[in-house]
Amino acid sequence: MLKFNISIPDGALLVLTRLEEKGHEAYVVGGCVRDSLMGKTPEDWDVTTSASPQEIIDVFKGEQVILTGLKHGTVTVRLKSKNYEITSFRSEGEYLDSRHPSSVSFVKDIKEDLKRRDFTINAMAYSPKRGLIDLYEGVLDIERGIIRAVGCAKERFEEDALRILRGVRFVSVTGFEIEENTLKAMNERATFLKKISAERVFVELDKLLVGEFVFKALTIAPQVIFEVIPELKKCYNFNQHSKWHSLDVYNHIARAVSSIKPKQELRWCMLFHDVAKPDKFFLDENGEGHFYGHADLSEKVAYGILKRLKASNKLIENVCFLVKNHDKPFPQNDLKFKLRLAEIGEKNALDLVDVKYADNMAQGTIKSSEERQNIAKLESKIKEVIKTCDCINIKQLKVDGNDVVAYGFKGRQVGDVLQKLFVDVLAGNIKNEREKLLKSIEKRAKTRL
Repeated sequence: MLKFNISIPDGALLVLTRLEEKGHEAYVVGGCVRDSLMGKTPEDWDVTTSASPQEIIDVFKGEQVILTGLKHGTVTVRLKSKNYEITSFRSEGEYLDSRHPSSVSFVKDIKEDLKRRDFTINAMAYSPKRGLIDLYEGVLDIERGIIRAVGCAKERFEEDALRILRGVRFVSVTGFEIEENTLKAMNERATFLKKISAERVFVELDKLLVGEFVFKALTIAPQVIFEVIPELKKCYNFNQHSKWHSLDVYNHIARAVSSIKPKQELRWCMLFHDVAKPDKFFLDENGEGHFYGHADLSEKVAYGILKRLKASNKLIENVCFLVKNHDKPFPQNDLKFKLRLAEIGEKNALDLVDVKYADNMAQGTIKSSEERQNIAKLESKIKEVIKTCDCINIKQLKVDGNDVVAYGFKGRQVGDVLQKLFVDVLAGNIKNEREKLLKSIEKRAKTRL
């Protein structure tokens, strides 16, 4: 049994107290109640109240008040160096676009407010004065590990289609199952997600991908995922015909996502690293499947998807680099290995090791188990070079462009000299010591490259 021991932080408690002192009902509501009952520490504490928006403003006169959500009844108050969203009890009119209610009415009954919420585990409110308000058996659903829509699931998803994707995201975060009728309604209404802005879809996917139970989320309702990333649909049930793989392409992708640390660009990389495999499939005369060039094409597909979802340029750059290089081997020659490491940088190199491990773990065959030893050796070599090489980046040279210019080099010659010095240092032909490097520059100046 869950314990109703909800420890409200001082700032949120002060919000409740100030509202109650002025004669208004006030509760913490939604995710903070859910997380508290599950033994988690909530990131945010949202408050709902019988006070109207203007009454909320009056209660907190003299405090920093932000009115950005006023038309929907939300006022943000800053107390104790933290923002608290306070929303008036409200009911909503008909949803005409699966995104926005046609009207919002402020009411005085908490019951009216809770019945408009998405899932039972989010439709609970709590106040120290009145205790837990749980009209839809949210506590029972937490105990059973169930994601269930409030009231009629079809209506909830028609009101705001993003709730469909949010439900899958809750699976990723909690590991819960989706109640049968709720899952059916999700699948039946998945096409409504086309009406949702790319920015909102990206936020939900981003949170979904870093969840602890992401494999379950990606496989429990694949139709929902395919509605927002249709490029993945062709991977579903696509037999790889490979001794390296025990799973179809989509389940391999899902397993790879769950096999890597929950870091944003790594999870997005694994989601797309094999997205173009079906387009590059080739079956040889022995019945073995091959996917030559799939990494390069997957990069292009990933770029298009992330652009469409309005992801940041930095995320797109990082993900596309990892996708493009996820199956490319490092050079065996020591100098070329160091040059490759210098080219991509320490962070990218170690991220690629993580990517290779995750890709390997998601293959699930004896052959892939053997290959894991090679990945371990690669990781060791990268770390050894980083540890022992005092110049793994051209910027770490004890001389710079100004030193080269001082010897009469100009334009592109400056970069060429620095690059050749860097290669000499990596090859062990010269030590990364300023005097030695200056002498080398002087010598090159005399021969003028």
